Amino acid sequence: MKKSNSDEKDSKIYDSRENWPPYTYRDYPAIKPETYDAFMEFLSTENKSDRVLELQPWISLCASRCTFCYYPTSAFNPDIIDPYLNALKKELEMYAETNYIKTSKFDEIVLGGGTPSVLSADQMIDLISFCEKRFNTTEEYFIKVTCSSKTLETKKLEKLAEYGVYQVDMGAQTFDDKLRKQLCLPDSAQNVERTVKAARKLGMCVCIDLMYNIPGQTMDSWIDTLKKAVELDAEIDCYSLNVYPDTVLGKQLKSGTMPPQGDSEYEKQMYLKAYELLTYSGYKAIGHDRFSRVEWHFKENCLNGWPWAGILTTGFGCIMGYLQKFSYTNVEDVNEYIDIINSGKLPINRLSESTPEDMMRRTMTRLYLRLPVDKIEFFEKFGKYPEDVFSRELENLKDKNLIEIDEKEIRITKLGDLWKGNIAWEFAPKSTK
Repeated sequence: MKKSNSDEKDSKIYDSRENWPPYTYRDYPAIKPETYDAFMEFLSTENKSDRVLELQPWISLCASRCTFCYYPTSAFNPDIIDPYLNALKKELEMYAETNYIKTSKFDEIVLGGGTPSVLSADQMIDLISFCEKRFNTTEEYFIKVTCSSKTLETKKLEKLAEYGVYQVDMGAQTFDDKLRKQLCLPDSAQNVERTVKAARKLGMCVCIDLMYNIPGQTMDSWIDTLKKAVELDAEIDCYSLNVYPDTVLGKQLKSGTMPPQGDSEYEKQMYLKAYELLTYSGYKAIGHDRFSRVEWHFKENCLNGWPWAGILTTGFGCIMGYLQKFSYTNVEDVNEYIDIINSGKLPINRLSESTPEDMMRRTMTRLYLRLPVDKIEFFEKFGKYPEDVFSRELENLKDKNLIEIDEKEIRITKLGDLWKGNIAWEFAPKSTK
């Protein structure tokens, strides 16, 4: 792809793009008794904020494993389903009985994972129904199910749609069958397309993950995948493929049995092509990597409330839990999870309690989520303005034309969207960079 003069100038801002911000689950420390006690004390308090939460019961089971996957999932085993679902309901009940959750409201119930669609429709609906009965929902709330096109046959879709499931989230990754086979994706591009069409025909919103900079992926292949997603009227999450050394793909790349990924410039051009094509097609860039044409997605509380809202995640292998200053993950082994639940404790294995300084830094990562930082709200929370705390960082980013600042807020520019991960790292403690 030919680069414009502005592209050449922009590429010199950073040597490479950061695709993930600081303060992810990888940074959480192993759980300590005193932190667990502090978390339990927090759960005994009343939720006095006006923030609405999201509820995520996880089914971290998969019928097969993709070569790039680094998530803590287990192979699907029919014999573990009933014991696991019983334990999951017990964990949900533990949270539902706390004062903080009793005084909270939820506007989303999301079956995460993993691949919840390995369950039957009746099992998924039973779990959703349990959550509806035990947690306070807003007057209008949404139900989402993470799925694989391989395990989401039409009859299952029809039952979920009839119950009221609003959205299915699907890891499509690519519509190039050669690349799908290379990544051990579970079925063909044709079947993905058929499943998306069936869900859309039933009136469901469909959000698909798409990956770029896959080993051997050409720009033409990437463009064809983007066009197919637009044609299917899907919501799109665009991710650069981050390869972790311990994955099958990581080992293949190290041994040379897989072609290398493109360099940082090629990756950047692939992102720019996606941004150009999708925004031209009427999508709006929201969140960390989503492109959407659905108005409700622009207003989601779990996004817009960061870092003051919360996502209550449950189940073995869950990694995205946060409630205000506390962030956590659960144990990764299903049998260990069941044992801990039956002992009457929460199955947390990593737990972080943020200091006020941490929360100031987290607030600045709203820029990574393509959200403005409200300067008045920042002052109300911390007694200081962002410029009082991060004057050097803000000045530097403004000089690079990555952010705009006025009397009310700080927001990223169009150029800043390309470097939003790098922007987030500017506010990380020096020891973590």
